[in-house]
Amino acid sequence: MKPKEDCIFCKIVKGEMPCYKIYEDKDVLSFLDINPYCIGHVLVIPKKHSRWLWDLNEAEYTRLVERTHFLANKLRDAFKTEWVEEVVAGIGTEHTHIHLQPRKFDDGLGELPTKPIIPKPTSEEMKKIQEKIVKVIK
Repeated sequence: MKPKEDCIFCKIVKGEMPCYKIYEDKDVLSFLDINPYCIGHVLVIPKKHSRWLWDLNEAEYTRLVERTHFLANKLRDAFKTEWVEEVVAGIGTEHTHIHLQPRKFDDGLGELPTKPIIPKPTSEEMKKIQEKIVKVIK
């Protein structure tokens, strides 16, 4: 599918909107969620617009899942946790996206976090989280 003019993720892919980029290749982009449910919450998206994960062809789907696996393990390294929650979504922003949330058993967020953390991390804190993750990817 072509990029949608009103899709915020398509605008991020095109560089029209800023993000705290974690990873990028020719097919996939990953960045910090600006309304995180935990520290280190990232989104993994295909650069090509699709409404649902199931709209991707098999090769696109496989590439997205492979990069999600890679990034989940990098989050485990960055946050020294064995557990990274993965949530496939598509309702809030109509562009395929996968949430990766590094978790700890004593983080107080329950089995599945249901709301953004408060207070929301500042821009400076987001930059530090971004640097922490990018450092283990390189």
